[in-house]
Amino acid sequence: MKLLVPLFTLSTLLVELTHAASICNALIPYSWTQAASSNPKLQGALNELSKNAVATWYTDRGGDAISDLLQKCSGSQVPSIVIYGLPNKDCAGGFSSSGNNKDAAMYKTWVQSLVSRVGSREVVYVLEPDAIGLLSNNYCAKENNYLDNLKVALGLISSGNPNAKVYADVASWANVAEATKVLNDLKTAGRLDGVTINTSNYKTNAQLMSFCTAISGATGGLHCVFDTSRNYRGSVGDEWCNSRSAGIGAPPGTDTGHPLVDYNLWLKVPGESDGTCSGRTADAQEGPSAGAFFPDGFASLWDNSWFVDVKGLPKIGGGGSADAINYPNHNNGTNYLNATTLPYFESNMSTSAIIMFTCIGMAGVVAMALVVVVYRKLSGARERKDDQRTGAANDGIVVLGQDGAVHTAFNSTRCLQVI
Repeated sequence: MKLLVPLFTLSTLLVELTHAASICNALIPYSWTQAASSNPKLQGALNELSKNAVATWYTDRGGDAISDLLQKCSGSQVPSIVIYGLPNKDCAGGFSSSGNNKDAAMYKTWVQSLVSRVGSREVVYVLEPDAIGLLSNNYCAKENNYLDNLKVALGLISSGNPNAKVYADVASWANVAEATKVLNDLKTAGRLDGVTINTSNYKTNAQLMSFCTAISGATGGLHCVFDTSRNYRGSVGDEWCNSRSAGIGAPPGTDTGHPLVDYNLWLKVPGESDGTCSGRTADAQEGPSAGAFFPDGFASLWDNSWFVDVKGLPKIGGGGSADAINYPNHNNGTNYLNATTLPYFESNMSTSAIIMFTCIGMAGVVAMALVVVVYRKLSGARERKDDQRTGAANDGIVVLGQDGAVHTAFNSTRCLQVI
């Protein structure tokens, strides 16, 4: 009997077991609470998703939810926060350039407010979506002193938040060579743990790995964070607008399925529309305006999701049909990486030998897990992964509502858009 059996090392297993922080899910997206009351058939799926964290956006457009988030995230729960407030952000598109931060002094004060409230607690930061992408390929980012302001933010975080993990957002449309130069320069200002990739996009983890490998290799081993909010099956033809073939991905946390990736995070709220998406490919569903909850889009995301495929939860039905879609392969479980990225060996084994091998392996995993749990309870120690991380690209579009609410969307120019 010929099988493909994955090879896992003891060191990889121990790293995964000891790096198991819980991302805080204290704040449930408002769009979900509203949708649950007005769409009864979605309630079960929304209740399940509400057990998982969606990152909180800290922006310079009015009030914020940071104090509420920090108050409600207790114990070992780690808040995830997206920092988005550069003066003249989105300088290329101009759709999201407005905000209260008009100059470097205001930006410094604004970042310091966040840093002071977070203090010494654990937190995961995503730093300024699209800024490094624009620094890599558009002179306007240099004219608006993006890098200097990023350095100020990183310096304040490094000195004021000793237990923070900081990941600078890098877009897939960035010039990789120039982006790595920016990252290496940024690292001189403070403690940079890595990069965030795939923000609000649909690229699978398999696609993300090559991009992150390039970034990590050119920056002395920076780690990666993936936005898995909608990337379980990718999207046909790289469609980026309400993709009907897409599915909600693996839950947020450190169980990434790969020892080189620090976190899966949800930076986009699954179910919020990318925009009207008219006149696009067959994989694009026409929906409401960007940021509005899209019931049919949510239904298709759920039906194609990790939660249905891996956890075996029931489908909703009625979403955008994707019956004719040829989905990417090897998208099972948190290890939904292309098979070529994992070591395998072929073996001729009898059924009895396979069963024995599996049982022994499972018993060993359970035993080691118990040892690690007891050790962590006694010492409170938390190991940090030492291997290099690898990851991917980000086409995310941030949509900032006029009321200060943050959504994400896409348009044909792939720019940050205010609605």
